[in-house]
Amino acid sequence: MAAEVAALAAGLLRKLEGRRASGEVVERRDAGAAAARVCGDWGVRRALLAGDPLLDDLGVSEALAGAGCEVLRWPDGRGLGWRELLGLEGPQDTCGVTVPLLGVAERGTLLLGTGPGHGRSIDVVSMRHLAVLPAERLRPTLAGALAEAYGGAGLPPSAVSLVSAPSRTSDIEKISTLGAHGSVSMHVLVVT
Repeated sequence: MAAEVAALAAGLLRKLEGRRASGEVVERRDAGAAAARVCGDWGVRRALLAGDPLLDDLGVSEALAGAGCEVLRWPDGRGLGWRELLGLEGPQDTCGVTVPLLGVAERGTLLLGTGPGHGRSIDVVSMRHLAVLPAERLRPTLAGALAEAYGGAGLPPSAVSLVSAPSRTSDIEKISTLGAHGSVSMHVLVVT
């Protein structure tokens, strides 16, 4: 991995860990096994995968299925209904698997845009969020990432999410609760 990409990956992972998320750098050939290991550690029994061919190319869907995880694809997996995807029917330990447009090192932020293969709720309907981020999609700053993704001609997607950690909120007494508006845990695989 080139020095600049290694530094960006290290910055992204450091920021994520400071916000109760986790991540690791993996080689392409190990991405599927790493995804299966993480989901196994979480006890995930159902995964909703973005309809991105990269997940098949890296062996993620095959590895998850081989580890005993029910694999659903966006948008086809929506046919089960939102109750199932939320874990209200069937397995409660679910995982949304995304492929971010870009990752931002300075903030530890993932830029998720909607599209035909990536619904706006994949990262929030499941208890867990696993992001598979190719290292070449790392950028140093949020301003630069947003300008690159949406500064050119054409319409931006109908929704853009900036995800930096598991969802959390605090009540009046400052008691922090994870998973209030999304996943309770998040792991990023930076793929080299």
